[in-house]
Amino acid sequence: MTFIANKERNFQKYLENHFGMVLPTEVSIFYLEGVRAGNREIWKNDIKGEKGYAACDAGFKPTNSFIQNFGHLATKNFIEVDEKKAKEFAVGRGLGSIKIDGKGGPVIIRFSGFTIGLGEFDAKERKIRNLIPEKRRRKIINSLE
Repeated sequence: MTFIANKERNFQKYLENHFGMVLPTEVSIFYLEGVRAGNREIWKNDIKGEKGYAACDAGFKPTNSFIQNFGHLATKNFIEVDEKKAKEFAVGRGLGSIKIDGKGGPVIIRFSGFTIGLGEFDAKERKIRNLIPEKRRRKIINSLE
């Protein structure tokens, strides 16, 4: 396992480079038992509960929670889909025959300005694999109805 120094700064650079995403000034990326997003003042308090929420996995792939909250800020590596494809993606299906530029990797799926979640674009097959955890899908489906 490789040690990555400054994980929070590197994740922020990843967001800027891959998604063109710049977070609002009141949102901090910090390291506390993993890379987290939230108000930096939260983790200084002695309160019970989550101190921000998980922003990415060990390989810097953003969590769906993070993307659903901040995906609207992305200026690249996102696609806007129609209602039919949005509902298909929300129930866990992938998307095929996608025409987007890029060499592959995480892509944000949006419908009508609403961020549905994260997919993995396979540039060779021109498909997007759904990365939304099953337990999050029901809330998304309800939001689209």
